[in-house]
Amino acid sequence: MKGFKELGVAMTGVFPVSEAVELARVAESSGLGSAWFAEDYFFRGGIPYMSAAAMATEKIRLGLGVVNPYSRHPALIAMEFATLDEMSNMRTVFGLGSGVPFWMDQMGIYDKKPLSRTRACVNLVRKIMTGENINHEDKFFTAKDIKLVFEPVRKSAPIYLAFEGPKGLALSGEIGDGVILSIFCTPSYVKFAWDRIAEGAKKVGKSLDEYEMVAYMPMVIDDDLDKAISTAREFSKLYLPHSQPGGPLMTHAGVKPEDTKAMFEAAEKKDDALLSELITDDFVKELCLVGDKEDCIKKLQQMIDAGANTMVAFPVPGTEPIENAKILGEEFTHQLK
Repeated sequence: MKGFKELGVAMTGVFPVSEAVELARVAESSGLGSAWFAEDYFFRGGIPYMSAAAMATEKIRLGLGVVNPYSRHPALIAMEFATLDEMSNMRTVFGLGSGVPFWMDQMGIYDKKPLSRTRACVNLVRKIMTGENINHEDKFFTAKDIKLVFEPVRKSAPIYLAFEGPKGLALSGEIGDGVILSIFCTPSYVKFAWDRIAEGAKKVGKSLDEYEMVAYMPMVIDDDLDKAISTAREFSKLYLPHSQPGGPLMTHAGVKPEDTKAMFEAAEKKDDALLSELITDDFVKELCLVGDKEDCIKKLQQMIDAGANTMVAFPVPGTEPIENAKILGEEFTHQLK
């Protein structure tokens, strides 16, 4: 897909479900194109968020980003995807990724083969969502005489993949209907991602004309830049220490491996003061959408110019996500191209 598609908002499990529902309603009434619901462990679940939002809205697209092929069998994923698609009247976009290794390790369910397992999961989910009787067995999953007892409203709901590295992005280009880029992505990373996605698509002779790149960005709109940076820094403490040292996401943001490792060690020791020092103002400004409206629009346009089709504002505790959704829909959308 070429060019700007829409602005969207995301909701993370930090916020109460009632706020997630209100966010989706306001996003729809304000003219935003989509609302996305994260499944971060061990916060509130993304699927209950999305279910509630589906029943409270009528037109806005609803995205689930993302579930993984470890904590759920593909049969359960297909069951939930098909149910959500029915609830929303086919407004859903489903995200699948390998999950955050740190969280997967906490549950003892990470087998170090994320790409192969995700490929197998997507394949089986799509089979089951046809509504046909499925018998299947591969290295990772078994399906014995499985058939949904209800008729899916769509036989092929869109499945977007979420990976950071070059092989995962290539897999997304090969088998996905789109890609969801992690928070902390930058214009440089967006270009890198498109190149890898194109490699995967070329491998199977696939057109990318309808393929969508969704990019999450933490957003703090505030005329007081210092306050905005401070708020975004507190949010970044939840995620940055668990980023991959030397991985593409951090490399393209100019964050050195030793910086990421130091953040992880500080987080492990619960040394909040050191972690605040390590997550510098420059890092925050590079990795997050912070500042006044003009600065935020400028950064959004840079991401769009780099190739992101749908920009999704990721909520930050200490901000007003619902008010920000109004600003995005009523003021920002018309200024982006």
